[in-house]
Amino acid sequence: MGYIYLTLMFVLAAVNLAVLSLRYQSQRNNFIYYVFYAILVANFGHWLLGFSESVEGAIVANKVNYLGASFLPMFMFFALLQVCKIHISRWIYIVLIIMSFALCAMAMTVGYSPIYYKTVEYVVQGGVGNYVATYGWGHTVFNVYLVFYALLDIWIILWALVCQKTVSIKNIFAMIATEFATIASFFIARFLGNDMLVMPFVYVLDQVLLLYICNNVKWYDITERVLESIEAESSCAYLSFSGDGAYLGANNNAMIFFPELVKMRVDGKLRNVSELQKLFMAWIENVRQSKILTDYNQSYEFKYSGHYYKSDVKVLRQVHGKNVLLFRIEDNTQEQRYIDALGQNNYLLQRNKMKSENEVLSVQEKWIVGMAQMAESRAGNMDGHIKRTSEVVKILIASMRKKGVSNLSDKFLEVLVAAAPMYDLGKVAIDDAVLRKPGRYNFDDYEIMKTHAEKGANIIEKLLSDVKDSYFVGVAKNMAFYHHERWDGTGYPERRAGERIPMEARIMALADVYDALVSKRCYKERMSFKEARDVILASMGKQFDPKLKDSFLDCQEELMDYYCSVDH
Repeated sequence: MGYIYLTLMFVLAAVNLAVLSLRYQSQRNNFIYYVFYAILVANFGHWLLGFSESVEGAIVANKVNYLGASFLPMFMFFALLQVCKIHISRWIYIVLIIMSFALCAMAMTVGYSPIYYKTVEYVVQGGVGNYVATYGWGHTVFNVYLVFYALLDIWIILWALVCQKTVSIKNIFAMIATEFATIASFFIARFLGNDMLVMPFVYVLDQVLLLYICNNVKWYDITERVLESIEAESSCAYLSFSGDGAYLGANNNAMIFFPELVKMRVDGKLRNVSELQKLFMAWIENVRQSKILTDYNQSYEFKYSGHYYKSDVKVLRQVHGKNVLLFRIEDNTQEQRYIDALGQNNYLLQRNKMKSENEVLSVQEKWIVGMAQMAESRAGNMDGHIKRTSEVVKILIASMRKKGVSNLSDKFLEVLVAAAPMYDLGKVAIDDAVLRKPGRYNFDDYEIMKTHAEKGANIIEKLLSDVKDSYFVGVAKNMAFYHHERWDGTGYPERRAGERIPMEARIMALADVYDALVSKRCYKERMSFKEARDVILASMGKQFDPKLKDSFLDCQEELMDYYCSVDH
């Protein structure tokens, strides 16, 4: 029976390691893997000892056992540190590793030196091979080593329970159970006088409890939730809740946006005790009532502690049949304050009782130019860009009129000229660190800068929400939102292609790039007019609408005359 038991414990240790490797491949706590490997080696040593038939075989099996058992307390300690999100200095790691190697080395002296065991005698207990030894001082040191780590583990668990709110209470209880089982086994083995039959079971029990912790770490890790949603953005806050309103975690930005999260315990249920918790409770209730699973996607706008936020919520279906609600929250305060500051102008616009539509557009244009110049002044390295691109649009429009381009009404062309200065307004909502950065953008900077198109359309919609001329607003929004789309469909933000890109955006795209080519930047010199013309022509049908080619060629002289008269 003893042989079957030892074999079963060794097989279970191997199975648990396989489960860890297959089910939790993204497990970032490598020390848990080391714990499982150490347990497998220790249980293999116990298995060898049970099948041994001589004192020499028992000594070899015992040494295999200590290859795992000497490092197991250390690996368990390091694993608990990571689960409890506690960091220690590198030199402490080094000292503890050296200590474990020293103890393992002492255990290897059995049969050659009395340091660890003075004498060893082979016996049969419970129907399996074992040994009886008289202990040397090295074994006493090993017992002190075990007590030392037990005290450290207890201290870590208590600290996490009292001070570390971001550690799951379920994980803490699992760690308490692991520690209790380990300490209890020590006394049980001493009472029975045979730890060979007790320890393999305790090791397997430790593995099961650690698998439970791994499952919770996968469940509660907010970083993993963000990766699964493919929405990792350094400027956004992410919060995660279970379907029943239990708080699962948040990233650092969320802690900065909402300081009260620091005091919330992971696993704790939302309560109707603060403005923030009331908001999330209401949104989670909306999800419940919708009865939609992974297709649920809802946006909210709210104000909290003087800041304006936009929240998107998605439901992520989990492998265990549970749902996670992931909230992505963006701080829109800068954008909203800009809109609020200009809101008074909108009010005055509506009160100004103009008699003709042309007069209204004239007043709008003056205010829009002012807003555009405010946005441009923040960029620092693009002085005059908006004014010059607006002039390029006028020149292109004049050329298109002369050529009699069909399907373009006079009103459209007039509105296009009036709204042109507004196309890059979204840059007012881009962080100064990116907007004013000298030189070329890296990948992350570029991803942030790409959001200015959507932000610009949003600002225009809110800023002109009371303007009755919806046609003007629509053209302005299209220019802001789509001016970085490409004819071949490789642009952003929606990767539209061909005729699906609004005409006003196609015209603005050409004007924007032309000015960028013939103007000096901190990271490049200006191109000659001929070089810029050739680049634009080579991009017809790829980046630009090929229908604009003739109008662009016909206005080359006007473009050169204009740029020769201004700083660029």
